[in-house]
This record gives sequence, structure tokens and C-alpha cells, in this order.
Amino acid sequence: MKACLFSLLILVSCQSLANEVSSKPRFLVVPKTVTNPFFDDVEKGCLQAAAELDVECVYIGPEEADARYQDQIISQQIEQGLDGISVSVINSRVLTHRSMQLAKQNQIPVVTFDSDFSEKALAADPKLRHSYIGTDNFQFGFQLGRLTQALKPQGGSFCIITGHKGAANLVERISGVYAGLGFNNNSGKSDLWEELSRCPIYSDDEAQRSLNNLDRMLRLHQYEPKLLDVIITVGAWPQTLEFKYSDVVSPHSDSLASKRLLLIFGDTLEVQKRLLAQGLAHGNVGQSPYDMGYQSIYTLYSIHQGKAVEPLIHTKLERCVFGQIPMCQ
Repeated sequence: MKACLFSLLILVSCQSLANEVSSKPRFLVVPKTVTNPFFDDVEKGCLQAAAELDVECVYIGPEEADARYQDQIISQQIEQGLDGISVSVINSRVLTHRSMQLAKQNQIPVVTFDSDFSEKALAADPKLRHSYIGTDNFQFGFQLGRLTQALKPQGGSFCIITGHKGAANLVERISGVYAGLGFNNNSGKSDLWEELSRCPIYSDDEAQRSLNNLDRMLRLHQYEPKLLDVIITVGAWPQTLEFKYSDVVSPHSDSLASKRLLLIFGDTLEVQKRLLAQGLAHGNVGQSPYDMGYQSIYTLYSIHQGKAVEPLIHTKLERCVFGQIPMCQ
């Protein structure tokens, strides 16, 4: 009987060891927030790539865009064992002080998607991450500016609504918007455009707060039309609240239809395309979140296999305009 038990223990131990040896590579993907539909497509791409490669995609993020919670998630997952990390960076300083140090100590490769580490963080540690996967955010902002210029060639006054003040991707987008509107780098001025003094307005990646800010700007135009001609929102935030957005914007339909006021948005989620088709916006420049998730897993897998990867892997953009056929190109 004892011999049988001993044999059984050996069998169980061997089986456990076999399971450990044959366990799949485990890759963590951390969005800014799991409540933004933009990142839903990132998750889909992550899971698809993981299925193709027979690896594990661990997709976890904060309910709200909170850099400290991101840091906590990464640190906890490192303790459970990881073979790679992909993160959309909210605040470089927060992550580099703890979780990225843990990743380095455990020799876990890191890539970023959607939002990279700041130039300052990368200058201080050029090996902080292997690759950035996602939009060329300056070009993204530039296309938002060019679309605005094309729809209102005479120029005017504008306001930018954005997310987190410290997010590197959003800083780059705003710089791109200025360039697309013809602002001179030296003088900081444009021949045709002027930015409202209280802008950019920061919404901390919160959809409701962003919608409230949009509502304030719509009301400003309603009462003082000469003060504001264009609202450029460099992300999807207010439009993700589809019905609330419609309730806020619909009363201003005359101003939108006449193009006295333009509404331009970043991203081209399905909800945004529905709103655009209804004439509740004028144009969108969109990213490829599915590809960001998909390429994150493939890039981490390549690193895991000892292969070299490109430091910048840019995903494509699309432009959607109300009344254009086809609407998105």
C-alpha cells in the first residue's frame, strides 16, 4: 500500500513538473482603462493573436484611467509570473518608479501600445521598452488639424478637449493638431486659427467629464458664436456615451448643419460612426486598436523567441467625414 502511495506521489509530482514545463508563455496587456470601448478592440486583437500562437493573453486594466492602479496591476502580475508586458502608459513617472523596475529585475520584456513612455523617461533609460506599437500620434493630430482646415478653410477659433495632461500620446496629438492648423513652431501663431484662451481642456480620460466639457463649449458657442468655431476632441471619450452625447449635441443641430460650429473627433469606433452618419459630428480620424492588441502579442512572442523587433511599429489611420461616400477612407 505504501509503495502504491509512493508511486502515486511520484506520478503526481512528475505530472506537476510536466505542467510547469509545458505551460504557455504568459503575456500581460494593460490598457489605460477597461471601460473605454476603444480598448475592447485591443483585447480582441490580443486574444486572437494568443490563440494563433498558443500563448496566454492576460488582459487586465483599471476601471478608471489611474496610473497608480496600472502600476499595482503590473507589479502583482509580475509576482505571478510573466513572459512579457504591453502597457498603454498613462503616466511614465509612476510606472518607472516601481513596476518597470520590477520588470527589469525579473528580466521581463516590455512593449508599449497606444501611449508610449515620455521622451524624458526614454532618454533616461533607452532600454525601458523594446517597441512602441500603435499610432504615430503626431501624425494622428496632424490629420485632425488638416481635416479641420479642409472643412473650414477660412479658419477661426478652436478649442481642444483632451484626456490626461501627462499622457505622452495626447501631448503628441495636440502638437500635431497645431501643426495641421498651420501654427508656426517659432512664433506659436497661425495665420488663420486662434485657440480659445481656456483651452486645451483636460478630462482625465473620463467619458462623462469629457462630455460635460463638450457641453460647456457648445453652450459657449450658442451664447457667443463669434468666440468659438471648432471643437476638436483628440479621443473618443464623449462619443462613447452614445445616447447622452446625442442628447447634448442634438439641440445644436442647426449650428452643426450650417457648419457654423464644427465637431471633430479622434477615433472611429462603431458608436462614433453611427453618430457621424446621423450628422452629430463632422469628421473623425481613427486608429487601429485591434492591431495594437494583436501586434503586442506577436511582438512579445518574438522577443520571447530571442528575435529582434522594430522599436516603432505604427498602425494605420482612417478618416471619416459626414456626407462623404464612402464615409470612411
